[in-house]
Amino acid sequence: MRFDLTCSTDDNYVQHCMAMLCSVLENNRNHDIFIHLLHHGLSQNGQQLISNMVLRYGAKIRYYDVDVDRLSSFSIAEYHPNLSIATYFRFFLPSFLDSSIKKVLYLDCDVIVLKDVSELFHIDLAGYGVAGVKDVTPNSDKHRQVMGLELDDRAFCAGVLMINLEYWRLNNSEERLFKYASEMNGKLIMEDQDVLNYEFKRHWFQLPYKYSYTPMSIAPLDISQKWADIFEYVSSPSIIHYAAHVKPWLDIRIPDDQYYWKYVKISEYPTPTITHCQERYRNAIRITKVRYYLNYYLRPFIPHIFEILIKDIAGIFILFSYALGRKDFKAYRLKKWLEKYNFLN
Repeated sequence: MRFDLTCSTDDNYVQHCMAMLCSVLENNRNHDIFIHLLHHGLSQNGQQLISNMVLRYGAKIRYYDVDVDRLSSFSIAEYHPNLSIATYFRFFLPSFLDSSIKKVLYLDCDVIVLKDVSELFHIDLAGYGVAGVKDVTPNSDKHRQVMGLELDDRAFCAGVLMINLEYWRLNNSEERLFKYASEMNGKLIMEDQDVLNYEFKRHWFQLPYKYSYTPMSIAPLDISQKWADIFEYVSSPSIIHYAAHVKPWLDIRIPDDQYYWKYVKISEYPTPTITHCQERYRNAIRITKVRYYLNYYLRPFIPHIFEILIKDIAGIFILFSYALGRKDFKAYRLKKWLEKYNFLN
């Protein structure tokens, strides 16, 4: 059976794209895989590197050079340093891919596949635009409104999506996606993910969490999931998604980054590079790592009463720190200190 896979990249992400594709091909050798790669101006050298790797596995690949004129008015928020306009390329899929292709697996380049993913292609998506893993967003009422969600609606993560092209074509989703993205330009919080959630709210199929394991997450707190699903997410995920600013190619170690480097090596990308992590993200990652290790290794064994006390003490300390961090408090504190030791009359 032929499996269609799609992704988008540029010359800056060839290393990561090759690692992702290599992980798919390495763990799905028994399947006929056809890759549809969306790009704009990807160099011949970049295409050659990717094609050589794909051909080693006996798979096929086709390149689609996207006309970005339609996206010229779109802007990416500055707080998304890992995103480019290429994140919107998937909106073109119904037009680019042959009408005989009914569904396609979309993967971000910050994804590593660890297992056979053929069962994704056997999901019945009748009545659904996409299948994806439930996301932690929206985290505010403003974000909920951007996605057009009701209070009890769920949102999905757009990094791993099984796309029902038949549904997209039937419901003119391509035009609708571009229309809403244009209307909300400058107001989107998660860029194309917000647009996709707006278009397919209540028309998306929820995948098990194992298809989007996020490093430094302990377990999904979702009562709709069975114990077996949660345990599989933690102990044996099918796909790792290095989401947000926690990337394995940065010059700061994160849990599970070895899988990324494993497939960079197998892909035979000639000049692997490590990217410098901006200081603001470096500090955020360090804090997240500390919280992760404390929660993972210590918190389950702390009696509830001590946990409550620790939380209360931490809350008071944070509040006190914020208060003393203000300039007027600093001046007052300095004055009292000097008065106490007779430096001021």
